[in-house]
Amino acid sequence: MTRILSLCWLLLISVQSTVAQEAEIAQIFIEEDVERYEEASQIYLQWIGATTDPDVNDHDALKRHLQWIALITSDKDVKQSAQLLVGDIGISEDAQRIISWWHRQDPLPATLINERIEEHLYRVYYAQENYAYRKDSLGVDDRGRIFVKYGQPWRQEVITLKDIQLRVLPFEFRLPRNEIWVYRGIHDDAHFLFVQRSRRRPYKIETSESLIPTNLRSSRRRIGILFAWMEDVYGQLAMQHDHYGSMYDAVSGYTSLPTAVPYQPFEFSHKIIHDSQVKDDQHQRRREETLPVSQTRVYGNTIQLNPEIRFSRFLESDGSTRVEAYWTIDVRDLRPSRYMRRRSRQLDYQASSDYILSVGLTTRGNEFEPQNIQIRRYHLPEGSNSTPRIYSSIIPNFSTSTPISLQWSLHWTVPDSIPPLPDVTWAIGTMNLDTLDALKGDGLSLELSDLKPLVMESPNSFIRSTPFVNRQISSDTPLALYFEAYFLRFNDVDQTNYTIEYSLSSQDTDRITTFFDYEGGSATIREFIAIDLSQWNTPGPFTLTLKVTDQIAQSSVARSIDLEYVE
Repeated sequence: MTRILSLCWLLLISVQSTVAQEAEIAQIFIEEDVERYEEASQIYLQWIGATTDPDVNDHDALKRHLQWIALITSDKDVKQSAQLLVGDIGISEDAQRIISWWHRQDPLPATLINERIEEHLYRVYYAQENYAYRKDSLGVDDRGRIFVKYGQPWRQEVITLKDIQLRVLPFEFRLPRNEIWVYRGIHDDAHFLFVQRSRRRPYKIETSESLIPTNLRSSRRRIGILFAWMEDVYGQLAMQHDHYGSMYDAVSGYTSLPTAVPYQPFEFSHKIIHDSQVKDDQHQRRREETLPVSQTRVYGNTIQLNPEIRFSRFLESDGSTRVEAYWTIDVRDLRPSRYMRRRSRQLDYQASSDYILSVGLTTRGNEFEPQNIQIRRYHLPEGSNSTPRIYSSIIPNFSTSTPISLQWSLHWTVPDSIPPLPDVTWAIGTMNLDTLDALKGDGLSLELSDLKPLVMESPNSFIRSTPFVNRQISSDTPLALYFEAYFLRFNDVDQTNYTIEYSLSSQDTDRITTFFDYEGGSATIREFIAIDLSQWNTPGPFTLTLKVTDQIAQSSVARSIDLEYVE
C-alpha cells in the first residue's frame, strides 16, 4: 500500500519543481536509501520526459544527466537525441526515445523495477561525490567517467615509490598522484591508469610515461636514479597488469646485464620510454575498440543462462497473432561460480541439491515500459542431474507495438520449504523480442505461419511429437514441421489448389527440393509434413525452407529455419 501511495504521489509532481527533484534524487542515492531507489528512478524518467517543457527551471542539472546518457550508450539515435536536447534544439520525440531506450536496458524484465537505471543513478551521484572536478562539464574527473561506465573496479591500487633511496630525493623529482583500476571481468584490456599532475588539475587517463618526471629523464648525471625509478614504477605496474610486464623486464634486464644490450644507459632509457609510449598508445586504441561503451553489474556473479529457444507465430480466427515459445535448459552443464558458492557460505546461504527454474514473461508498451508480468516456477528435484525438458508459453494477441521480454533464473531452494521455494539466484538469462512482427491478418494476401519443428516419436507418426528447439540435428532425427497457411483462394467449384515445397540448402551444397500438390476445401490449412534428412549428408549449417504456393491466386510465401547438421 505504501508503494502504491508513493507512485500516485509521484504522478502529481509538477514539472516546475525540477530543482527539488534533482535534490531529492541526489539525496536518495548519496544516502543509499535503497527502499526509495525505485521512486527516484520514476522521478528521473518523468524528469527526462519533461526536457522540452519550457517550465522546467533546472536545465543545467538535466543537461548533465543527458550528457551522461550520451556517454554510456552505443545507440547512435539515442546519443543524437541526448545531444540535441543538451543543445536546446531537441523535441519531445527525442525525450521519448531516451525513455524507451532506458526501458530496453532493463536487465531483469520479470520485475517492475529497472535495476539498470538505479545502478546508473547510484554511479552518477557516487562519482560526483568522490571524483568531483567542478570545471568539468559533468562535474567529475576521468575516474568519475569510468566509474559511471563500468562501476567499481575489480582491483584498485596506487603506485608509490618503494625504493627508500628514491623517497629521499629532492621535491623536484616527484611521483604524481595516481590510481590504477583493473576490470578483470570485462576484458583483458580493461585497465586504466589515472594521473593527477598537480593538485589543481583533475585525474586524467594517462600512460605509464607520465609517472616518470620529465626533469629526471633529461639528466645524464642522474641516469642511475632514472633506472631505479623506472624499475620501481614498472615493477609495481607489472604486478597490476601484465601489459606492463615487458617494460619491467627490459629495465631490470638491462640493469642486471648492461653489456648484453648495444645501447649506452642514457640512450637505452629513452628507448624504453619511447617503446612504452608506443605500447601504451596501441593499448589505448585497442581498448577503445574492444571495450563496451558501458557495463552493468546488476547480475553480480551469477552465470549466464542461454536457453535453446524457438518462436512460432500463428493467426487466430479474429486475425490476431498468437506466439508460441518453446525452450529448454540443460542444467547438467551449469555450475555456480566459485565466487557464488563462497559468497553464499559467507552469508550463511545453503546450496541445495534441487533447483527452482523461474520464467518471467513481460509484455511491453509503446515506450517499451513493462505492462504485464507473468511468472512461472518449475521445480527441478534432481538439481544438476535433472533431465532436460521442453517448456512452453503461449502469448495471445501479440502486437508489433507491444513486444515481449523473457527472463530465466535458476535458484537454489529454501531449506526444508514445502512446497519448494526459490532462494539464492545463481544463473540468469534474458531476451527481448523487439524485432518480431505480428502476422498479416487482413485477408488481403496469402500468409504463412512460422515453421514449428517437431521430433516424431516414430517415423511418419505425428502423434505425441514434441517441439524441437535445438540448433544441431542429425540424419537419424525423425524431424517434422507443423505450419499453417491462411487466405487461400477458391476456384469456380469452391476448391483450393496449392503446392507445398520444402528445400534443404547451404552455401557450399546444391539445393535439395521436395514438393507436393494438394486440393482442399478450406482457405486455411493446418499441416504436418515429415522431413527426409537422409538425403542431406553435409556437416555444418544449413537452411530448411518451406514454401506454399496458391496456384489459383498465383502467389507464394515462404518461411525458413536455420539448423546445423551433425553426424
